[in-house]
Amino acid sequence: MKHTRMRRILALLCTAALLLALGACAPIDTVKGWFSSDAKPYAKYNMDKLVKLGTYTGVEAEYVTEDSYLTGYTEDIFAQYYAPKGIDDDPAKEAVAEGDMVFFDYEGTAEGATEEDLQGMKGKGLLVIGSGAFIPGFEEQMIGKPRGEEFSVNVTFPDPYSSETLAGKEAVFKCTVHKIGAESEEISDEGVTALTGGEFATAEAFLEMLRTEMAADMPEQLRQTNMNAIYTAAFNGAEILEIPAQEEKYWDKQLAQDAERYGLGSADEYAQGSGYESAQALRDDQLKHELFAFAVAAKEGLAVTELDLQALLGDIRTGNNETGTDAEIFAKYGGKGRMIRMLMMDKVSTFIYENAKDSPAAAAEG
Repeated sequence: MKHTRMRRILALLCTAALLLALGACAPIDTVKGWFSSDAKPYAKYNMDKLVKLGTYTGVEAEYVTEDSYLTGYTEDIFAQYYAPKGIDDDPAKEAVAEGDMVFFDYEGTAEGATEEDLQGMKGKGLLVIGSGAFIPGFEEQMIGKPRGEEFSVNVTFPDPYSSETLAGKEAVFKCTVHKIGAESEEISDEGVTALTGGEFATAEAFLEMLRTEMAADMPEQLRQTNMNAIYTAAFNGAEILEIPAQEEKYWDKQLAQDAERYGLGSADEYAQGSGYESAQALRDDQLKHELFAFAVAAKEGLAVTELDLQALLGDIRTGNNETGTDAEIFAKYGGKGRMIRMLMMDKVSTFIYENAKDSPAAAAEG
């Protein structure tokens, strides 16, 4: 499990969009030698003057289960493809009208169509009439058609079109409307059927496929999801009283280096690629999370060890095929201090997770 934790921190150091992600390591009180000045990044501050902590042990959260995670993942898939989740049939609607959602069979033919073309012209669809989602003229011809009866739709494919053999060609689609109503809020069999082109006929079958495909990664996904939720609850209960100017200067320099490393013109451009309005907004958000983590670490005596850092360096070498010296890797990934800060945040998030009320940490570890 520690190897997967280190991979999470590696992702932190390598990916701009994951700057604030969290992971885990085991705590230790003291370290010796060249490493000791950095092992506790909070040591130079009176953290009580910078952060007012709320509850960070015994935090309550609504834990994500495998079923709820898969449901959310499936909803993300539908959102990504702009696909309707399903249809609530309205038996009172006997014919299709503008604005209705319809669930229907369609099968098309066109002169010169290849076997691949014909396969793509056949299936089951969910369509809001008037949305313009289908070929021009298709939806207008469905208006007034009764459910359960086959009818023809005559259209001309646009030119240009994704299939060169169909571009500009006339086509005839045989259609049958089975349901007329409105989009459902829950994922239904019809939604899955339309999304997958008929490969899966039920939502249950689709979820089972995802469950099987994601089985190996599911324990870590659940752990990370629940850990982030619990950390966020603890963070939201704290108050950042002051951000030291020294810390602002540190992260201004780090973000400028990140922008240069990714070939971007400015730190602002780098921050905007991570979803922030400006480099200052990203810097302040990062610092608030760090100061919170430092405050918890100070209370609990948490420190990063040489072993933690060497394990991370090993993962960087393995995962990114790095062959440089420690110093070269430090320089490439923002410096030793930055790695230690990420390890510290990782350590604190794990501490909060493992000490949450009814924490699933033990089950996730298993």
